[in-house]
Amino acid sequence: MKDGKTILSQWADDGQCDLTIDTSTDQALSSTLMRGLEILGLYSDTEDRLSNSEIARRLGLNRATVSRLCKTLVHMGYLRRDPKGLFRLAPQILSLAYPVLAATRWRHRLIPPMREIAEMSNGNVSLCVMSDDRFVQVQPVGDPASFPHIPEPGITGPLLRSASGRSLLALLEGQELNDKLAELRMRFPEDFDKYAEPTFAAIQRCREEGFCVAYGEWRPNIVALSTPLGQTEDGLYVALSCGLPRFRAREDVIENDLGPRMAEAANSIRMMGVFRAPSFAKQRA
Repeated sequence: MKDGKTILSQWADDGQCDLTIDTSTDQALSSTLMRGLEILGLYSDTEDRLSNSEIARRLGLNRATVSRLCKTLVHMGYLRRDPKGLFRLAPQILSLAYPVLAATRWRHRLIPPMREIAEMSNGNVSLCVMSDDRFVQVQPVGDPASFPHIPEPGITGPLLRSASGRSLLALLEGQELNDKLAELRMRFPEDFDKYAEPTFAAIQRCREEGFCVAYGEWRPNIVALSTPLGQTEDGLYVALSCGLPRFRAREDVIENDLGPRMAEAANSIRMMGVFRAPSFAKQRA
């Protein structure tokens, strides 16, 4: 019998990946725009200020080019200088996210069942959608004060190393899944090699039991559960996830109580008609 890593690799072999195209020679792409967006993409919840020299080092650009790009982003209101002269994201950048959130009004209908899970588990619950090679949280519910990080819309994470990412991958089928795995292997060869086995196991578990668990593989101090919900009318793949601080996460409760409850909650949410249910959920029903 083939192991999970071998199977996932074969699926990736059967996929097609556009990343083989040399973006540096593609005349249809604007390198200046790409570099400006790469600067904005450097920021995270753990790094909220960067110097000109640090940005240049991270992106492999000369300092004069970075200075010109950052000056443009400051002029447009997407970056600002703090009193120490470091670059920080400016509030104006939130205006880019608002239309995306406004288009996901269905998330508000899911807040009541999400709140029930958060109160029952004493954890934080979130709706996650697949975006390119990552997942993005679009709606958190819970108590930020008792959590290792602040759950907010816009948090992103990896598909191969997280419960949220793996449950989203479980929603893909056939050639679409093969193509996504080929892309992930091309972008993140080390992660693919290291996490192929647990990723395959999580995909299978989502399809058979309705949920999967990750014990600190992405954030070491968090145990996360996730259940795939389905696809929206406009094509977004959505998963429901729950995170618990590792120090108070009991494996027996997670595996035998909270996980099955999450799967049952997903079944109830699908009955609301917001999502197109995946084929494996129909087979279990």
